[in-house]
Amino acid sequence: MPKPAAHIIDWFHIATRIQPMQQIADFMVRSQLDLFEPSSSIDRKISVVKWLSWHGRVDRAVSDIEGLLERLKPSLQKGAFSLVRLHSLGSQLLAYIRSNRSAIVNYGQRHRAALRVATTLAAPAVNSLVCKRMVTKQQMCWTVHGAHMLMHVRTAEINGVVRDRLRAPSRQPGPNMPSLFKPVPPLLHAA
Repeated sequence: MPKPAAHIIDWFHIATRIQPMQQIADFMVRSQLDLFEPSSSIDRKISVVKWLSWHGRVDRAVSDIEGLLERLKPSLQKGAFSLVRLHSLGSQLLAYIRSNRSAIVNYGQRHRAALRVATTLAAPAVNSLVCKRMVTKQQMCWTVHGAHMLMHVRTAEINGVVRDRLRAPSRQPGPNMPSLFKPVPPLLHAA
């Protein structure tokens, strides 16, 4: 990488852990389950945790998740599947956020600044392309090194630096050099 890179958790990974919790809470509100507290407060609490996570307020999100899990504990003995599942998903979310605390940023601020908050469009495209090419039954199969180089090219393209890397001043050929002897930039070797 040309400049120091910071490790940032993709918002998609956080959202996929919160979404099932929201769905269970929505189900509990719709079905009007008889609980120790209103289901709508659980639903609101999960929405607050999502908002706090989106805005990078990790400490507050952790304390809210801990509070939600404490409030769910007394009802676990009733054996309601939705509550047990909600508690399990909340525990997993809490562990994930705690372990990735330093890599969670203010996604709302990044989104307003037109910076990336998720790579969900790039990951499936790269995965499908690499999986298709790595199948040995095809006539043309990539090596592991070639697939790795493709990942570098795709990442540089997504970050908007592929043109800069291909036109680096040290890689420009002399004006009188025949085209046969012009050096090929390393990113073109990936395919």
